[in-house]
Amino acid sequence: MTEIRETDVFISGGEPTGLLTAYALARQGVDTLLVEQHDKAEQAMYGRATTLHPHDLNQIGYVARDSVTYRDGKRVTARGWEIMYQHMRGTFLDYCLNIRQKYSEEVIRDAYVSLGGEPYIGWRLDGFDVSSGRSLTVRSKFIVGADGSHSLVRRLAGILFEDDHTNFRWVRIDGRFKTDMPDADIGFASIESKSHGNVLWVRLDHGVKRIGFAMTQELLANYGDKLTLEDAKVEAVKSMEPFSFEFETIDWWTLYGINQRVAECFYNNDRKLGGIVKGWYSIDVLRSYDTERRAVAQYLINLDKDFSATISGTVPDRYKHLSLSSNELFSKVFDDTIDFCIGLGIHYDESVINKRPLATAISAGWRAPDALIYAPGSRLPIRLLHLMPNVGTWSILLLAGHPEKARHSLSHAVETSSAHAAYTVSDSNGAVVIVRPDGILGYATQLDEASSVREYFAGFITTHRGYMDNMLSS
Repeated sequence: MTEIRETDVFISGGEPTGLLTAYALARQGVDTLLVEQHDKAEQAMYGRATTLHPHDLNQIGYVARDSVTYRDGKRVTARGWEIMYQHMRGTFLDYCLNIRQKYSEEVIRDAYVSLGGEPYIGWRLDGFDVSSGRSLTVRSKFIVGADGSHSLVRRLAGILFEDDHTNFRWVRIDGRFKTDMPDADIGFASIESKSHGNVLWVRLDHGVKRIGFAMTQELLANYGDKLTLEDAKVEAVKSMEPFSFEFETIDWWTLYGINQRVAECFYNNDRKLGGIVKGWYSIDVLRSYDTERRAVAQYLINLDKDFSATISGTVPDRYKHLSLSSNELFSKVFDDTIDFCIGLGIHYDESVINKRPLATAISAGWRAPDALIYAPGSRLPIRLLHLMPNVGTWSILLLAGHPEKARHSLSHAVETSSAHAAYTVSDSNGAVVIVRPDGILGYATQLDEASSVREYFAGFITTHRGYMDNMLSS
């Protein structure tokens, strides 16, 4: 039997990227079909990615963990993971969550199903033969390739994936461990080992922890690529010195190489794609994803090269004039780039959807600040971003200024100022601020220049012009 499904967006791949895309589109009312060839419920407990940073948690809310760094058995507070929390400014999501990818996927997948989504598990993009002889043909307006580094979607589309291989090898072990290291149940720890470089310690879910270390030149010379689990256990014990360390159980382990890749071209994310499917935007909005994200991806790759080298005990040539050890250089690079690493410092250049603002000291293309505000008559504050849900819609904020000072521009206003301070808006003039569906500030202007908001949207909105004009006029 052959079944034919028609959908707006076909998504190949059921890992976090594909699941979040499907979930976000479903929240916007866009019809999707997601296929994943592996049955995640039957898969082994893969280690894979673990940490959700503030930018990620803006999509999915969770609880907090903390961090610590050790050197020669003594706690170091001036660098390492602790610096990360000092840079979590301008957000109420000032924490991270360590949860193995198997569980984060399950949460997102269940949320997608709750919105009426139906993930096709055990199906591949090129078909799947079962004993009943069934096959599935899908007709869609768009295809999202979220099927990993060996993406069939990308290969069929002829999109190159530029490789940059390294000789670095890392070991990761997940399990239940015993140690006399202080604060072993804390969220993150770094052990600056003289023999094993910068050792990773992460508290995960279900009482499981992860230890990770790099294959230094000495370890590579000793083991090469033939490291066994027993070898890894021996080296893990050494890497934790001077603390004691024992294995109780092991859920998963791996020895893997570090490679960085960037696709030849980028298109879409769920918010922009949702608007395109609904016929709201010109194609320039979809293309803006390439101009915005390519630079971010390349910068991330360059950072990853530096981190891979320093964690492996190597100082890249371009840093040798600093006369720093690999651990010291790791801390310097981490400190210098922490805002980017936790997602709060990512920003984009001016474009059709990022227009230079005429008000506020925040540049277009940067994350819109959060603030605590009060509804009329309420004594309990709410987060401003809670009023701008991630459902693919744009938000127009009227920062009215102080009523006595700005009433010539707006006759009715609320006497609060926390949002004004967050957006650096004068209480004499007020402002109109446009926040993109992804929480990025798109444009801002003073109250008496509000007509320019229409011009901003006219730059990329293709339909519903009459509705837009009526809405802005009111």
